[in-house]
Order: sequence, then C-alpha cells, then structure tokens
Amino acid sequence: MGFLSWLEQTAYSEWIVAGLTGWPLMLSMHAVGLSLIVGTAFSLNLRLLGFFKPIPITALHGLMSIGWFGIALNVFSGFSLFMAQATFYVTSPPFLIKITFIALGIAVLHVTQKKLKTSAADWDSNGIPTEGMILGIASLSFWTLATLAGRLIAYL
Repeated sequence: MGFLSWLEQTAYSEWIVAGLTGWPLMLSMHAVGLSLIVGTAFSLNLRLLGFFKPIPITALHGLMSIGWFGIALNVFSGFSLFMAQATFYVTSPPFLIKITFIALGIAVLHVTQKKLKTSAADWDSNGIPTEGMILGIASLSFWTLATLAGRLIAYL
C-alpha cells in the first residue's frame, strides 16, 4: 500500500481533494466521458440488436471516435479521482467490479470496431449476424454494469 499512499499524498492528489475546483472538475469530466462512451455504445449496440433500422450501420462506425474520446477522458479523470483515495478504492468491491466491467466493455468495443471495419456494409445489406447481436448484448451489459457499480462505490 506504500505506492497507493504515496499517490494520495502527491500535490496533484492534494489539489483534487482539498481544493475547491479539483474534485468537482474531475467528477464533471468523468460524467461527460461516461455520457460519451455509454451514449455511443448504446446507440451502436441498439442498432446491432435491430433497433433504428433506417440508420445504416456504416454510418454508426463514425461514432466510434467519440466513444474512444470518452474513454480517454474517463481514464484521465478516473485515475485522477482514484489517486485522491487510492487506498480506499483498491479495497472497494464496487470499484473492482466497475473496473472489471470497464475492461470488458473496452475489449468488446475494440472487437466490435474491428468487425465493423470489415463487415458493416455486409451487415447493412444482409442483416446482422448472431455474432453482431452477441457483441451488442455483451457491450450493453458490460457498460450498464460498470455504470451501476460506479454509482454504488459511494454507498457500499
């Protein structure tokens, strides 16, 4: 726990915890990043599950960069918030569950993006295969569970 205690005592971490702007700024960034990634993921995955059929899947592929930007924003703000209470977070079951589902969500997003690069046009013309639907269900599940676990951190 020495490294985690050191993280909590850095000037940056002190600014986040003790300053009037650090915590609200990082928390706001985290909320914006979350809305970008979850909004993008839900839009894409609901389409993969057959909703919004007038929207071509090839058009949704462009949304992926917005999702990745949301992930980058959350990595920065999330690590900043983590630093402020690192020794608490590593022992928090909801936090550990959240991080697990985020990792799974990112992995599925990566696989989905690779599939869309090669198959989106085919999926538009021939329908979405079972593989695409499984990716959609997995992604929706992972991002929903990550969000719920994240909300529970403050209460459990």
